[in-house]
Amino acid sequence: MIRAGVFIGVDRTGNLQELFDAASGAESMYRWALGQGMKDGVTAELITDGNNRRVTPDRIFDAITKIIDGPGVDQLILYYAGHGVNINRNEHWLLTDAPRNANAAVDMSSSVELARFSGIPHVVVISDACRVAPEGIQAQSVRGVDIFPNDGAVMRSNPVDQFFACLRGSTAAELRDPKDAALNYTAVYTRALLDALTGSRAEVLERLGVAGDTARYLKMWALKRYLEAEIPQRVQALRLERRVNQNPDAIITSENAWLSRIEGIPALPRRDLGSVMSAGPATPTFRETVVDLTHAALENSAADWADTVERSVRSPAVDTRFTATLDAVAPQFGPDHLETECGIKIRGARIRDVVAPRTHLHLGAEGDLVRVEGGWRGGNSVLVQFEDGRGTVVPVIAGFIAALTIENGELVDIGYEPSANSSRWEFYRDRIAELRSLRAVAAASSQQGRFQLAPADAPTVARRMQLGKGIDPALALYAAYAYYDLQDIDQIRRMSMFLAGDLGVRLFDIELLSRRLLDGSADPARDIVPFVPMLAQGWSLLRAHRFHLHPALDGLESDLQDSVWSLYGPAGVKKLRTALTRGELK
Repeated sequence: MIRAGVFIGVDRTGNLQELFDAASGAESMYRWALGQGMKDGVTAELITDGNNRRVTPDRIFDAITKIIDGPGVDQLILYYAGHGVNINRNEHWLLTDAPRNANAAVDMSSSVELARFSGIPHVVVISDACRVAPEGIQAQSVRGVDIFPNDGAVMRSNPVDQFFACLRGSTAAELRDPKDAALNYTAVYTRALLDALTGSRAEVLERLGVAGDTARYLKMWALKRYLEAEIPQRVQALRLERRVNQNPDAIITSENAWLSRIEGIPALPRRDLGSVMSAGPATPTFRETVVDLTHAALENSAADWADTVERSVRSPAVDTRFTATLDAVAPQFGPDHLETECGIKIRGARIRDVVAPRTHLHLGAEGDLVRVEGGWRGGNSVLVQFEDGRGTVVPVIAGFIAALTIENGELVDIGYEPSANSSRWEFYRDRIAELRSLRAVAAASSQQGRFQLAPADAPTVARRMQLGKGIDPALALYAAYAYYDLQDIDQIRRMSMFLAGDLGVRLFDIELLSRRLLDGSADPARDIVPFVPMLAQGWSLLRAHRFHLHPALDGLESDLQDSVWSLYGPAGVKKLRTALTRGELK
């Protein structure tokens, strides 16, 4: 197998707190790569800010492009250590000139999508970086660029495995001070990683079972489980539990790939190896907690669900914001029916105005309810502006009430439930509590990072979401992003077909994730609602999919607020209102 690696370390980023181990971590990974047979300057590239050199996106892009355009490799390892931010639920690596230069950063969500279609059979991304909120290090304007070529010549998606030193999103929100962010001790993660890569932790290695091959290998799932158990223990030993995010994360899409090959390590007794591989951390990980809650919502009674929540919220992996969102989203609120069988209701904020030129809207006096005149099949896009001047675009769907939840100024959930006087109600009535619970888990986990599904969970969740004559469109959105992490595009396309056939609705995000908008552009005649991504993380995929929004929305992304669901500032709302009232959008 021909392997290559690009290893990046940035100690000094703009005026941010200087790191002391990012460049050295990249150098250690680079030395490991040479020991694995990669060749300096050919299949192994080291890019750091040592000797006062600037690390720029072009240096990284050129290194990756040289490998892609070369004689061919079977696996590319991309390692980064340095400052990172999470903007609209998308990863950004900050390079030397960031955040002053908004483009001196790497947009990892878009880059990973391009990596899938780069022609390299297997890409491994390892990110030993902070994942703090952008306001914590004054990087709100950072947008980042792609570091994989946007050739679009390869049609088949290849696996990209991703490893992160910590969870994404609000779990790191307490690290508001740059000095605290610098104390994330990236060396803890990289050193634990290198222990596994170099064979110091023989219990996580295994043989491939190939005749004559005496080497032992580190596979992706084994590395994931090892890091999830090891990092919290090391953080605890350093007494840093209250100062750093201690829960690593990983997205594995390859089936049986390996990352390191080690010679000369004796085989462990089968029972020892098995016990190590099945052992987990002393306390549940965040992913285990979400899986536990998801299964309880799908399969158990209301009492069992309550018991599971009670156990889970005591897990150290779950912070108070997760439980607050869970409590905010799960309960029923507002009317369960409208005479028009269609509308919008809200909690946590008040609605100032609604705009949808081709739809009759009636805003209630209290600002918490909008009645939508129905009589049509499918959906329409409605601009909803809140009292603070911000707003969002909500699809309204015939026969459904859209339920918006605002928590601490963030749009944490948009849910859809059939109006109790519609023909769909009887199919939902007995399962509505289950669906609300599942959507609450999805909303809370998305706020902390992402709603995750293991490959084995996907068919079960899909079956449970499809009830009688309908599917919960909000759950379809959450699930589509989870399937996208697993690159289960077929499952996303099946959901899209069901929504279109049953509800007459094609949701923008699901069409985007199914790759049906590839090389496309906005067309008011298209039967897709709304005309922008509903979840904020969808924005980073527009560029990678080479999709162009309507020209009237140029610059709208720059006014996105920090929110799971796309939320726009007053300038963005003004832009949206103008485009709608002029009939440029529908």
